[in-house]
Amino acid sequence: MFDLIVCLTGITCIELAERKPPYFNMNAMSALYHIAQNDAPTLNPAGEWSDYFRHFVETCLRKNPNERPNSTAILRVRNFIDHFNFIDN
Repeated sequence: MFDLIVCLTGITCIELAERKPPYFNMNAMSALYHIAQNDAPTLNPAGEWSDYFRHFVETCLRKNPNERPNSTAILRVRNFIDHFNFIDN
């Protein structure tokens, strides 16, 4: 369950940054197919997002759950979190 929260955090980051979620223009069945068959969604390469933010989103959206950090470990993606001082050390 908490691994899903990490994945949803990455999707929410994309949605907030780009003002629409991945696969927004597809019908539900097409979107489900693409989610299962394709690589994880990414931020638009033309966007002016920091490397910190890109790394955070990519880490949240790793398709293999064994490679994706859990909700506690995602807070240790220090380069993004520390850059914005969201949490105390």
